[in-house]
Amino acid sequence: MDASHDAYRSVTSAALEPGTTVLYRHRSGDSLATVTEATDEHVAFAGEDCDGHFPREQIDRMLGDGRLVLVLGED
Repeated sequence: MDASHDAYRSVTSAALEPGTTVLYRHRSGDSLATVTEATDEHVAFAGEDCDGHFPREQIDRMLGDGRLVLVLGED
């Protein structure tokens, strides 16, 4: 992996609040989704072809390995 990937690893589930856009990389492809709920225990998101409800620990692992990416802006 290149050095730029390491910069993304510093993002944690604490950055995800309702309304945040994420890119979810799943078995069938990649999907844009919006965080719909964020509590101390879990984060939920939904998109056109995906939805997820995961404990924060799992969200942190997904962010760390690139399966979930925080979207900072859309072109």
